[in-house]
Amino acid sequence: MNPTESELAEALRGVDLFAGVSEASLRTLAAQMRVFEFQPGEQVLEEDTGYGHGRMYVILRGTARVEVDGTAVAGYGPGDYFGEISLLDNKPRSATVIATSNLTVAGLASWNLHATLLEEPQIAINMLEGLAARLRSANEHVR
Repeated sequence: MNPTESELAEALRGVDLFAGVSEASLRTLAAQMRVFEFQPGEQVLEEDTGYGHGRMYVILRGTARVEVDGTAVAGYGPGDYFGEISLLDNKPRSATVIATSNLTVAGLASWNLHATLLEEPQIAINMLEGLAARLRSANEHVR
């Protein structure tokens, strides 16, 4: 069952990416997002595809596995987000994401993300902090 815009805005409030964002902006974001459902084993994103013209996703319910070159590198759950890198640099997807349970995600299209970042710079700051954390984690994984 898909959440209402109000329920989606409430869910977004608990996502680190949207910390510090106004209530009005959360409602605007919720109105722009589309909810998708995936079954365990279904692929949400595929590495080396996408080229920034797709969506980034926020997990509302369920879990997912992130793979790079077929190797699991992370697990995500409610409140986690993915797919933003390709939207920012207009390059192919850097990982594959696969549902590991019944998965509900809210997707934000690239053109909406770009407009939102101009209106709510706090999201851009939060995104940079998230990217830095992922880079540090990847560096630790390599070591």
